Amino acid sequence: MNRAVIAVAGAGKTERLAKAVVDEPDPERVLVLTYTTTNQREDAARIAQRMNRRGTYPKVMGWYAFLINEIIRPYLPMLYPDISLHSVAQSDPDTFLGLTDAARYINRNGNAYPSHLGKLALDTIVASNGAAIERVEYLYDRIYIDEAQDLRGNDLCVLERLLLSRIDIRLVLDPCQSTLSTAPRDRKYAKKYENAKIIDLYRQWEKKRLLEIEYDNETHRFTPQIALFSDHIIREALGLERTRSKILPRGHHDGIFLVDKQNLRSYVDELNPTVLAIQSSARLGFPETFNFGKAKGLTRDDILIIATNPIERFLAKGNPLRPKSACGFYVAVTRARYSVAVAVSNPEMTLHAMQSSSSKWRDIRVQCVD
Repeated sequence: MNRAVIAVAGAGKTERLAKAVVDEPDPERVLVLTYTTTNQREDAARIAQRMNRRGTYPKVMGWYAFLINEIIRPYLPMLYPDISLHSVAQSDPDTFLGLTDAARYINRNGNAYPSHLGKLALDTIVASNGAAIERVEYLYDRIYIDEAQDLRGNDLCVLERLLLSRIDIRLVLDPCQSTLSTAPRDRKYAKKYENAKIIDLYRQWEKKRLLEIEYDNETHRFTPQIALFSDHIIREALGLERTRSKILPRGHHDGIFLVDKQNLRSYVDELNPTVLAIQSSARLGFPETFNFGKAKGLTRDDILIIATNPIERFLAKGNPLRPKSACGFYVAVTRARYSVAVAVSNPEMTLHAMQSSSSKWRDIRVQCVD
């Protein structure tokens, strides 16, 4: 039976995947897929380290490369006989309006548009009467897909075809960290399964018996207070169980803090936290600063988050964050081991609002930093 592991931040998803791959009896019949180049390198390194020079290794491949090399290119002539496909274009065109047939998918240089690559793969599967999937079945017994929450649009339709195949599919994902997209301009499922709501599609697949879902709610990255704070951002809204933390506080400056946006320098100089911001204009000149989305994979003892206006309203008034913003804030918070400081316009007012409301913040000890 196909299986999807929905794991909390800091659960050790990559290490778990690497261990499972290494335990495979026939690694040459195993394929590991993920979206970003960074994740491909990380997965390959973890697996190679564990394989200990056994001689046979599984393939580690990017999602785009998989679609092109294993599905589209061998059968593209059945769909577009006179078109050649070389690689993936650097970006999508400004507009797809007026583009028809192959021009909607492939530019003049023979490079496929990222957002329509999944649809091209799906069309190729149909044009080949399923032979494209049969070819993949011939090559692989099991496919692991890491960071599967990044798959979007028609890429999810391709994934469903794989789930219906004879290949054993193993997926690892955290819907709460849905900040990236394999197909940013593909509108398939764009609203229904937006960002963290992708979990609803997996639940539908489970109901159809296409896969079984296993939940891993134990983190080895951050303390219980950070776990509870992060749960309030998005996990509760998704109906997920509370995160269980295996990390003990260090004994000083642990937990959640509010810092005045106008007085960040002294806080940064004293504690030297890693600063996270939604965009470069909010970075305020600090040397080590990361965008929320690009912070994925980081672990730091102390984090300082420059709050956006929606985040401030979320904390003070309980106004729901948009799906993408909620995922970005969750990623930012869960980079920290011991302390999360959130820079807001008025810390005292925000803290009073959080403490006096009947909302979820009452069970968290939030402090203002002078």
